[in-house]
Amino acid sequence: MSDEVGNGNDPFGPRVGERLRAEREQQQITLEQVAERTRIPSRHLNAIEAGNYASLPAPTYSAGFVKTYARMLGLDGQKLSEEFRAEMGLASVPQYQPAPYEPADPRRTPPAGLALLALLIALVVGLGYLYWRGSSDQPAELAARGPVTPVAAPTTPAAPAPVVTPAQPAPAQGGPTVIGSTQDVWIKVSDGGKTLFMGTLKTGDHYTVPVDAVAPLLTTGRPGATTIMVGATPIPPVGDPDRLAKNVSLKTADLLARVATPAPAVQPPVGAPTPVENSAAGPE
Repeated sequence: MSDEVGNGNDPFGPRVGERLRAEREQQQITLEQVAERTRIPSRHLNAIEAGNYASLPAPTYSAGFVKTYARMLGLDGQKLSEEFRAEMGLASVPQYQPAPYEPADPRRTPPAGLALLALLIALVVGLGYLYWRGSSDQPAELAARGPVTPVAAPTTPAAPAPVVTPAQPAPAQGGPTVIGSTQDVWIKVSDGGKTLFMGTLKTGDHYTVPVDAVAPLLTTGRPGATTIMVGATPIPPVGDPDRLAKNVSLKTADLLARVATPAPAVQPPVGAPTPVENSAAGPE
């Protein structure tokens, strides 16, 4: 079933991407014009129309792109986004092909008694071979070993190895900065004193920060209902849930710094004296 969706042979009708492309071409709108009006990267628009689900971000953000694209064309954005989310889920389900069942020919099947007798004979022969091999190899193995020399146990225990804290994986880099909302929330995005977007994001809507923005800033009335993604990396809340957060930097480096982890530290071995103990002991 996933191959049918990926190849455009869906028996239930054309895919969402094909319908969007057909409507765009009917309105004589280029893909570059759609990207300019919706702030959606052209590579994502190409992937939506081609049904290339592997090149798209998470289903939540991809469905938001479809909703924005459809509304710009005058279509039902909510319905098409839900259908596109279902298509992405259907494409990720592995296809199962049951193995054909072919009944065995009774004339080619040996009798059960004959098969059991052959199994018993093979088992007896195998056990006999193992017994013969072990009895013949044991004297030669003992002679090759020679006299056994006792080994003295070490008098001092080995120092324990230092415990190293494993390094935490660094967050994924790159990708567009996408602002979303889990509830209706007012936001403002500006760059160098110029307002790029100001208004209310409805639940499930998204706004993509332009890639050519130099120092974009975000002001949101409800940080707890405002989501930010840099590519596939979710960014923690930028302030108290229900208090105004003003002039939050939307630079990629500043956002990723919010999820950065400190460098791993090497723990001293167990039982090692601390600097306080050394200073208290003094010279002997």
